[in-house]
Amino acid sequence: MYIIYSGPNDKYASAAVSIRNGKKTRNKYEYLGLVVDREKGIYSNRKRGLFTFDPQTGAYGNAPEDFIEPRVYDKRRIERVSLDFGDAFFLHSFLQSSGFFSVIDSLGYGNKDTLHAMVLFYILSSMANCNAENWLSGSIAGLLYPRARLDSPRISEFLASVGTPEKQMRYQQAYLGYVMNTCSSDKNILIDSSGLPNAIRIPLTRTNVHNGKVSNEIRLIFVVQKRTGLPLFYMAVPGNVVDVSTLRRIMLHLESLGVAVESCIIDAGYNSGSNLDFFYGEDHCCRIGFLTRVKANDSNLKRMIADELATLESRENFVNFEDRYLFIKKKEVLVGSHGDNPAFLYLGLDCSRLNDEQRKLFKKAKKEKLSLDDVYETMSNGGLFALLSGTDYSIDDILPAYYQRQAAEQIFDFAKNYTKLLPLRTHSEETFRGHLILSYIATCAVKMIQMKLEDSELLMGSRLSLMRNQKCTAYPTRVITDTPPKEVGDTYAAFGIQCPESIPLVDGMLVYSPVAAVGKEKKAKPPKAEKPKGTPCRPRKNPVPDPSAAPKKRGRPKKNPIPEQTAAPKQRGRPRKNPI
Repeated sequence: MYIIYSGPNDKYASAAVSIRNGKKTRNKYEYLGLVVDREKGIYSNRKRGLFTFDPQTGAYGNAPEDFIEPRVYDKRRIERVSLDFGDAFFLHSFLQSSGFFSVIDSLGYGNKDTLHAMVLFYILSSMANCNAENWLSGSIAGLLYPRARLDSPRISEFLASVGTPEKQMRYQQAYLGYVMNTCSSDKNILIDSSGLPNAIRIPLTRTNVHNGKVSNEIRLIFVVQKRTGLPLFYMAVPGNVVDVSTLRRIMLHLESLGVAVESCIIDAGYNSGSNLDFFYGEDHCCRIGFLTRVKANDSNLKRMIADELATLESRENFVNFEDRYLFIKKKEVLVGSHGDNPAFLYLGLDCSRLNDEQRKLFKKAKKEKLSLDDVYETMSNGGLFALLSGTDYSIDDILPAYYQRQAAEQIFDFAKNYTKLLPLRTHSEETFRGHLILSYIATCAVKMIQMKLEDSELLMGSRLSLMRNQKCTAYPTRVITDTPPKEVGDTYAAFGIQCPESIPLVDGMLVYSPVAAVGKEKKAKPPKAEKPKGTPCRPRKNPVPDPSAAPKKRGRPKKNPIPEQTAAPKQRGRPRKNPI
């Protein structure tokens, strides 16, 4: 087998295979397509995209990740002069100055421009991946990352490459080190899961029944740091896998990544006897603090309702949490698969929820003509809830502690609404895993932006979309930015980013490095050295004279000083010609 070239300047290539038919030999040709790099054996066609071909073995392969395909410019195309500037410039400056780009680069993808551009695209645009090239051509990101290749065939190859388990682990290790060293070393966590609806037939798509709803989905699990609300770990499992079977594996993953969990808040779906045993040591002492909701069929809960419901609505059990008023009672119980681990069960009655449930019940009873016994039995459990903890909380502190789990729900909100997590538009498990890790990276970045905005009392909202309102004009040698609107200027100031009036443009690439805003951050002055007590700061110019020494005369010396008493008096006036 050998390669033959054709067309002007050997532009096209075909693989020739010699086939012997009796005494005659004929050649069979297989068209390879456009010759991209003749020395490296890289070709391109519409069916395979960019690929390699080895004439010795006849094997096809993928082009190297760091290979930059020569860009072919269409002379008929009019280059855009006005570009979206504020959103991409702000995000690029933030990721670079915060050091998060170095964490992203730990994925090890060869073309960093493509990787960085795709991260920005996942945060700033809601368009499908097939439109990434159009987004790049209308944004300043095209000049920040001139070697990025975001055409549709390249994106599929890119997602399949970054979604491998090896690259996922490299990123996870680098990211955990970044969070623990620069954000917070807190090892108290929240664990929650959510369904990703998906009708594409890949191994992770399975039928799930959740709260009575049947759907085809993939389950996504997030582990979130309690103090900062930053995601620490993620895992995708088939849609028919129940939460209770994943908790132990999640904890083992965290332990292997170097996170020694101190406490965790979990949903009721993770609550089971064997899972609760994991939080206790051999001496039945709680080694990992936990807090979880209790299912309605829990035996401890049923006994507590039977024993304590009559005295629940007492003044000593009445508490207030934000705008809610509740009755909460605490009781020590034994939990676990063998019922030998001590814990604390909290039975609560939410007054507002009770009123709402009763109102709905009465309407339903009238509509469906329920009996008095049915209505009474349903009312008896209205407004009740229960929490289980391995740590002893007071009835005033149990709800504030549990509702910290809202930070995990916020992460799912960011992933689904501020990044491109949904809808899933991938058609293979390899590209889905690449899409998932890009969404995870984008979610981490958006959460860090939100944390910084909270410090400056600015709301997240659609601030990144508003940043696009600042445009720029591209000239052959420079880019001149428009005056930023107030919302854009406030955001720059909150992050200490200085927006330049112009940025040099060399060979189609911006020559820029982030510069801190003038006057925003003041350098701390070094502490003053302590002065020894009783010692002057510096020696006096006129030290105190020695008492035994002659007194020093002050003022200017007189031209005619007073003569000493022993000296002869000096005659004044002209001397006489004839002295006496």
